[in-house]
Amino acid sequence: MPYADGVASVTLRSLRATLAPIGAAVVLAACAGPGTLRPAAPAGTAPTAAGAARGALPAALTTSPVVATREWKWNATQGLEIDTRNWTIHSSLRSSNLAAALPSFYEAALRNYRNGLVALPAPPRRLDAYVFGTRDEWARFTEHRLGSDAGPYLKMGRGGFTSGGDAVLYDIGPRDTLAIAAHEGWHQYSQTTFTHSLPVWLEEGIACFMEGFRQPSGAPEPSFLPWRNPERYAELRSASRKGRLAPLREVLEGSPQSFLAVSRDSQLAYYAQVWALVHFLRDGEGGRYRQGLELLLADAVSGGIPARVRASKAIPDSRGRRLASESKAGIWLILVYLDDDYDRFERAYDRFVGSLLESNSWDRIMRGESPLASQPAAPASGSAP
Repeated sequence: MPYADGVASVTLRSLRATLAPIGAAVVLAACAGPGTLRPAAPAGTAPTAAGAARGALPAALTTSPVVATREWKWNATQGLEIDTRNWTIHSSLRSSNLAAALPSFYEAALRNYRNGLVALPAPPRRLDAYVFGTRDEWARFTEHRLGSDAGPYLKMGRGGFTSGGDAVLYDIGPRDTLAIAAHEGWHQYSQTTFTHSLPVWLEEGIACFMEGFRQPSGAPEPSFLPWRNPERYAELRSASRKGRLAPLREVLEGSPQSFLAVSRDSQLAYYAQVWALVHFLRDGEGGRYRQGLELLLADAVSGGIPARVRASKAIPDSRGRRLASESKAGIWLILVYLDDDYDRFERAYDRFVGSLLESNSWDRIMRGESPLASQPAAPASGSAP
């Protein structure tokens, strides 16, 4: 059952006062960069602690990162533009508590993108997020932003999208809105920061990995805990019970859109599987694949993926290496960066997922801890660089 927020209509003046900047303004530089269009993974629901009482000063404002606010208007939609050090948030939210929580949440999310998995650089420009108060406002802006391409996005359920490094979301309840902001924020970060885009399975898997967070009552900002994602964990277990988990190769060769073409349930299972896959790359087999993941992400930043693929001996023929260097799906980057024996890699992943399914450790998940009591030691050799 989704966490329901009792929202109240607030005036622009009262919301602006709530978000009054703390500290001196900073000079804001922006440089536009192209990006690919990515649909969002629809956020799930999760238990959460009760939020601040309606009208109370949000805890996030005790150490607010807001440096400037301005009135913002798009067509008939009115709201605020909120500047932090790294973000500009265009908000028409009716909930003052949710609107006031966004600046601290987004800044903490960006730190998590840069340090939560591997060390990564700062984005080259400010990131823009549009968070609307209603689906109707979001739909009108989506039609404006995407034009003839808007149709598939208007048909999806609760969610949003990222285009050209900008996220476009709407209020779907406090926790769910923040979770999808974290998911889409990763797409914003990668689209603006990486020279070479990641394969779809890894891009979506990391976005799901970045969703997990906890913010106890009174805490100034969230703690990001990648295991604290009961939506993905529950879906992994449900999909397994109903026989809907896809073989890993199908996951690697597919996309959210291709799984949605099968069914909505198939798409949700896909997101759960790529979420588990990124945990496997970080922690599975005693951390055996972590170094390869770090190298892959570093090459995505620098643009070195095509050159490394073309020089790899894991793909025997030159034509295969050329095709692999241009591919955004499939097993190729696993062979080059993670394990030159794909069957061995898949067996290890299946064991990891099997252990997750057997653990049934909801208490550990809700604490943001691995549901696996221990991890097997990493083999001494045999993995790709």
